[in-house]
Amino acid sequence: MKKIFMTGSLIITIFILTGCGKSYEKKIEERYGIEIEGADKKTLKIIDAYFLKLPKGFVSELEKYEGIDDRKIFIKINDEKGMYDFSSDIAKGDYWTIGASDDMDMGLGYCTMYSIWYNVTRRKDTDGILEDWDSYNPVGFQYGDSDIYSKYAFSENNYENAYFISDGTINHKLSDMGGYFAVMMRAGKNIESMLEQCPKIRAKAEYLCKEIERAFNTVDENAYWNSCFGDI
Repeated sequence: MKKIFMTGSLIITIFILTGCGKSYEKKIEERYGIEIEGADKKTLKIIDAYFLKLPKGFVSELEKYEGIDDRKIFIKINDEKGMYDFSSDIAKGDYWTIGASDDMDMGLGYCTMYSIWYNVTRRKDTDGILEDWDSYNPVGFQYGDSDIYSKYAFSENNYENAYFISDGTINHKLSDMGGYFAVMMRAGKNIESMLEQCPKIRAKAEYLCKEIERAFNTVDENAYWNSCFGDI
């Protein structure tokens, strides 16, 4: 009995030391420094695959604000397919609410860009990061009316004069940036052909990538989203 007890204790110790007893959700949370709520195994795999694409250390740098090191990204999953929502608390962290679906990586991309924006704009010295974004839009353009400006949205009949990924990104600057980042994180899923055929969209995408690299020490030209240009 004594030997059996010792063997059982040894197995428990190994589980504790190796993390074998941890849930898949807990492993993802610890790996990336995030917190997840409401995700099933399929959704966890999508989240894991998405965060694995981000540069090493980027999430930690994204979460931290000047003088505040204990912020986190909180991801809540619900059953509203195709939806995403974002809110930010300076002291606690960023809150991403995303509808579970096979395409929820788009919501993750949007929310990542929102977190990037809030991280940069809340700095004491923004160093002009992303301040020239509007200059890459049509002359006289203002966010807010997709009915008027839909002619500038990408479609199979509009390549040369396309500035926006879709109609839905015309109404708000952050939606515009978020749309770009989300599709760039899906490199290999038709984004390359869009960048090849739409010079104005490519110019905006290149500017966004360069500014994100300028804003974060953990980002360089090898960041996954740059692969949509076919250069790496």
